[in-house]
Amino acid sequence: MTSKVRKLARLRKSSVEPAAANSGIDMGMQDAIAEAVDERLKRMSPSTRMIFDRVRPLVPDGLKRRLEAAKPALVVVHVAAHGWRRPAYDAIVAALEDAVRTEEIVFSRPHYVPADEIASRSWQRKGQRERTELVMSMLSSGITIVGLVAGEDLDPAVAAIAHMTVDVIRIDVADLAGAVASAFPDSNASWPADLGVSDVDPQWLDLAIGRSSTAEEAVRLIAAAHRRPATETAVPMLESLYGYGPARVWGLRLVDALREYRAGTRSWIDVDAGALFVGPPGTGKTLLASALARSCGVAFIPTSYSAWQGTGEGHLGDVTRSIRKTFSEAASQSPCIVFIDEIDTIPTRGATTRHDDWWRTIVNNLLECLDGTGRREGVIVLAACNDDRNLDPALVRSGRLDRRFHIGLPNEDDLAKILAHHLPTVPEDEIQPAAVTLAGSTSGADAARIARDVRQLARSEGREPSGSDLLKVALPVDDRPAGLRRRVAVHEAGHAVAILRQGQVPRSLSIVAANGGEVVHDVPVSEFLLEDLHAQLAIGLAGRAAEEVVLGSVSAGAGGPQMSDLGKATQLVAMIEGRYGLGTRLGLVEKIDEAVVERRLRIAYADALLAAMRDRYAIETLAELALERQVLGRATLSAFRDTIWPNELTGPK
Repeated sequence: MTSKVRKLARLRKSSVEPAAANSGIDMGMQDAIAEAVDERLKRMSPSTRMIFDRVRPLVPDGLKRRLEAAKPALVVVHVAAHGWRRPAYDAIVAALEDAVRTEEIVFSRPHYVPADEIASRSWQRKGQRERTELVMSMLSSGITIVGLVAGEDLDPAVAAIAHMTVDVIRIDVADLAGAVASAFPDSNASWPADLGVSDVDPQWLDLAIGRSSTAEEAVRLIAAAHRRPATETAVPMLESLYGYGPARVWGLRLVDALREYRAGTRSWIDVDAGALFVGPPGTGKTLLASALARSCGVAFIPTSYSAWQGTGEGHLGDVTRSIRKTFSEAASQSPCIVFIDEIDTIPTRGATTRHDDWWRTIVNNLLECLDGTGRREGVIVLAACNDDRNLDPALVRSGRLDRRFHIGLPNEDDLAKILAHHLPTVPEDEIQPAAVTLAGSTSGADAARIARDVRQLARSEGREPSGSDLLKVALPVDDRPAGLRRRVAVHEAGHAVAILRQGQVPRSLSIVAANGGEVVHDVPVSEFLLEDLHAQLAIGLAGRAAEEVVLGSVSAGAGGPQMSDLGKATQLVAMIEGRYGLGTRLGLVEKIDEAVVERRLRIAYADALLAAMRDRYAIETLAELALERQVLGRATLSAFRDTIWPNELTGPK
């Protein structure tokens, strides 16, 4: 016995003594048992040891007593993928033997459900009833360990009598990093954040650690084998989706609720079992539903009214039978998610006299399946539509599709996260400019397509994707005359420098032809104070002033008279003089003296010209940078400010 084994035995002495006392094992035998168990732990594969460390503290006292009394027991473990069945099985066997160190457990093989049977393809093909019958037939013969992946489950009544239920689906990057760290204790190599347990093959994890001489090498091998570019057909985890706002938050809560339901710690009545996603086409409603199903680890059953009508000959009886069949299949695979796409195809009852009997029957049948005698516990129903105004009120009342989420196009922050997910090697500050420019017109699916084109472009040149590749793919070709492009760049640089001078950093500066050029920045919260309104006026006139100072002439600006910078400035001055009551008159008046507006505008523009003269070098330098890159993000603009004014505090001038 080596010193290390002796140390482990001493540390575990207190946990061994009760079992030893109950079974009449002397201290010499106790040490031998401890040595045998510890040697097995040392020989464990990294993937098995990782699960063992997670499971061992969870062995309940009641299960320990059954093992000590040599009574049959049932253990259910939920795993992330088929490949994790074997290490999970071996880890639980070791955890039970370590928890109850008696001679019988350590040296006699308990009667488990054969591992080959649990991991076999025939087991995967079995339905819930067949799996339950197999497990029931073995319960009386010894310790039964059942491994289940997404879409597999036992009858809830059988699952409820399990003496231990373990969920190792949610093993996170910390566990995976710990497996590497255990093999290389002197290293602090970091684990890639985008590789989760469901993405990693445990056999490759073991092989990579076994053949590597350093933790860094092991991590590199594992990442190279598993990190693959996202594709349109791959269903991501909900955790990696962005741009869904409250719907994503609700979905993540549902993931936790389902895990607790499967573990028996939450009743079905406390699970949100229905939601409606509303939004324009292309916003990723179907992707959201399928990603939610994957994160929940349950079966996903997509359907629609068109699919129901397409069965048989399309008669009313065929449609209603198809609806009932969908929910019957869902009940057999529960817990699962049913997704009804384009549910607005089904109009509200009584909306029209034509074919109302048909639609009334369809709606009544669907309502019965949602919560009547046909509704089964464990079935979550999600639905999606472009317009929810004509849905039957009974479909969206409490207890049915009662959660309603509006799904729109992602904003610039969410779009940046989506692009970063698809382009993990591109720095965040190089992604943000494109995200800001594309926000409001680009869906998550569009972002995935753009990222795919970026990867193809980089692959064709034998290198990693870059921010310039993203801008090249995402932004249109600018075929405007060089003189016009320079004028746009000077104009937008004037706006940006005015903002920087006020102590703010714009979110982006763009001279892209699609929008004619723009500077996106945050409006001060206290915008109705006169000083803030004057600050907005200075920013709004700064582009025109920059043109006059740098180019010697001015343009009308982008948009019509009301949308140009000068048009907006005129409206703002009129509001100051009239409705805001912050001008030369105290009263709030609708009709404003044009001469008063003109006078205030000329004073503000004179100030803008003086500022442009003072900052001409900064404006010209920033314009050249914009001509080179087309879009500049917040990080670039912040770095520009620090370079131009390294020793000067910015602020209102």
